[in-house]
Amino acid sequence: MSEFSNFEKLMEEFIEFFEELIPVEQDKLDAAVNNRVSFVEECMHKEQAAVLRLRGLDQKREKEQERLGMKGYTFRKILESVPEETATVLKPLFDRLSEQVHMLQSITDNSKNMIEVNLHTIQSALAANAPGKDTYSASGRKNDNNNNNNHFTSRSV
Repeated sequence: MSEFSNFEKLMEEFIEFFEELIPVEQDKLDAAVNNRVSFVEECMHKEQAAVLRLRGLDQKREKEQERLGMKGYTFRKILESVPEETATVLKPLFDRLSEQVHMLQSITDNSKNMIEVNLHTIQSALAANAPGKDTYSASGRKNDNNNNNNHFTSRSV
């Protein structure tokens, strides 16, 4: 049994974790695009649970790296420091994990942007209907702000 077998298993756990989280994030993006607010909330609750699990995995990784005498090493530094036969096993795991992290970041960025656009749309709609935005005629009747009356008394200042 290799000295790095626990570390390999841990990298596989990270990969599994991201394989489970990426579809959740994709569902959140789809829900944001389709304005399904309650479903976005559900996804966010799942993400919160995932963050706790990720913290636990990261703590395991830190302990394992410390046990291996590689505390604080990056994956690249680990690959440079291990025997070649171990590096040939770890490199594909690191590459796959890196790919998944990049994919998750991309989807997360898209979700964030979509949610921000939706929020801006909501804020704009609320601002357009805010109290004090209405105009009135001299007789006290509410003017229709959607008509294009060119009279100088109906223009906004």
